[in-house]
Amino acid sequence: MSLSHDEAADALKDIRAVERRSASAYGYHMSAPHLILWGVIWMIGYGAAAIRPAWANVWFPLCVVGGVGSAYIGYRMKGQATDASFGWRFFASFVAYCAFVTAIFTILPPKHDAQVAAFFPIVIAFAYVLMGIWTRAARIALIGIVIGAATMFGFLYLAQWYDVWLAVIGGGALVAGGLWMRSV
Repeated sequence: MSLSHDEAADALKDIRAVERRSASAYGYHMSAPHLILWGVIWMIGYGAAAIRPAWANVWFPLCVVGGVGSAYIGYRMKGQATDASFGWRFFASFVAYCAFVTAIFTILPPKHDAQVAAFFPIVIAFAYVLMGIWTRAARIALIGIVIGAATMFGFLYLAQWYDVWLAVIGGGALVAGGLWMRSV
């Protein structure tokens, strides 16, 4: 039995669609634990700042814990990774992110704490949207859109509850997104 040109083209099209879905599911599987970890960190960090503004200093140790936790998760998933260059690219991206934040704060120093509190979720939301676009991972892009929109809404309309808003909505969006991606 031979296939016609149209049948072969349709079969190849179906194979590419399955390949894309499989790659997306794999990416979601790899991202989920990181989103859950950082969602909990957001809840703790912004929650601490909401309880007592001086506790905002908890962010540095939380970021260290998050970095170590992410490295551990990455190490545990190392056998599942297909791209050996991911580790150095992740590290290089982190260095570029730190340089970007330093440059922005040097050029445009924030005038109040709410600007700093909004800056990081907005940058992270933007990164998620771009990552979702480039990897065709709609769920990651959607998480970025939700975090960005929620951050802006809280900044503009919930000034006195802003840290609580970011703890619950921002951290909650990451945790919920991680759980959503695990379900794929």
